[in-house]
Amino acid sequence: MLKNLIIIFSVFILSSCKVENLNDKDVPKTDFSNFDYVLTTEDASDVDITTFFSFNLKDINPNESYDLIDRVGLFTNSNPSTSSGHLMMDQFIFSMAKDKKGYSSTPGLYKLTLNTSNRMYIADNLHIAKNNLFPARQLCIVDEHLGYFYDESKMAQGLQIFDPSTMVLKGSIDLKPAIAQFRPDTKWVDESYNNLVRVGSTVLEANQGKLYASVIFMESAGYNLIADSVNHVYLAVIDIQTSAVEKIISYEGAKTVGFFVSENKATTTDEDGNIYFCSWGWNQFNQGNPSKVFRIKSGFTDFDTNWVIDIESLFGVGKIAQSIISFNNKIYLHVSNRAFIFGEADQAADKMEMSYYEFDPQTPNAPKKLEIPVSNSSTRMNVFSIVDNKLFIAVPNIEKGKFNGMYSIDTQGEIKKELTVSNKYRPTRLYKLHDSP
Repeated sequence: MLKNLIIIFSVFILSSCKVENLNDKDVPKTDFSNFDYVLTTEDASDVDITTFFSFNLKDINPNESYDLIDRVGLFTNSNPSTSSGHLMMDQFIFSMAKDKKGYSSTPGLYKLTLNTSNRMYIADNLHIAKNNLFPARQLCIVDEHLGYFYDESKMAQGLQIFDPSTMVLKGSIDLKPAIAQFRPDTKWVDESYNNLVRVGSTVLEANQGKLYASVIFMESAGYNLIADSVNHVYLAVIDIQTSAVEKIISYEGAKTVGFFVSENKATTTDEDGNIYFCSWGWNQFNQGNPSKVFRIKSGFTDFDTNWVIDIESLFGVGKIAQSIISFNNKIYLHVSNRAFIFGEADQAADKMEMSYYEFDPQTPNAPKKLEIPVSNSSTRMNVFSIVDNKLFIAVPNIEKGKFNGMYSIDTQGEIKKELTVSNKYRPTRLYKLHDSP
């Protein structure tokens, strides 16, 4: 009898555990009819803390300032310990970095979604080995079953191919032979055998059957330090269907694209198939280059040397463009109001005022300043998101009393204030999740 009771009790315990597991945080949300918008913010006192807030945009009064965590019921918060990613796919957000104090570039490929409690969690991930150098890496998703990223530990001059739906590796592309042919005197490692040539760390962009991947020749492996003597951006042009490296192209007058963090996307493709690249000139401790935007025209695989947005000639010496996106065949930039001094103290998000501008690619020398409040720089750099066929713009301000939140622009050019939040949360991106079609 006692034996039977023990067995019954054991079964009960196991059954209870099983039922409890069905209600845990890892049960994915299936109904995206509400709480389908997700706002990501950086903690104003610690840029290594990212919080995800799910909510219903229709319930928001744009003129009310929300203390997000305190508004339980209106906003559901979660911290899955990743930074905010720049790519969405159906019900998923992809991030390339873990948030861990002091190590916000800790690598990995994380696939996040909402659970049944409307909280963001890591649904799947691909391991990327960490070394002491924390190289940045970009992510490119071509479709539901094809994507690319850089994992230096697996292949120092190669790209990994993966399936975004199943999060399974499908192969790799070795760029080293093409790089060696392009530059026979390449120095591959330093005296400690650290890699000096990285690919896909600033640019990974797919367009019209081609994959464009940055190639960086470093002076020092300490992060992404490029020699002062370098005055070019280098891109490998790869055929997506065959994975063959067709050529390496270069653009003179810049040496970097964007900023070397995994969550910055400084490339964008417009509706006509033109690819735009934004360089704000930063080169760690070495001399930078003037900020500018350049492009590859639709139908071509070389840089268009007859087109440029020269930030310094338009806005003044030392001014930078830090974020870029194409929307409705216009280009939008986040431009500093004063010269950006490339020193550690001056890179703080609360020490820089920036304004928002619209450019018509047909007239790149005629910027239009948008009627949106000035902001600090963004801790995750790119302030733009396209949701609901509208351009949403993060306006982060750490100082109390200044507007802090989101604006939007629709296809008719109408500017609208969408969300105001307490200054202790710096907004970075907005997403809208939905079921797979």
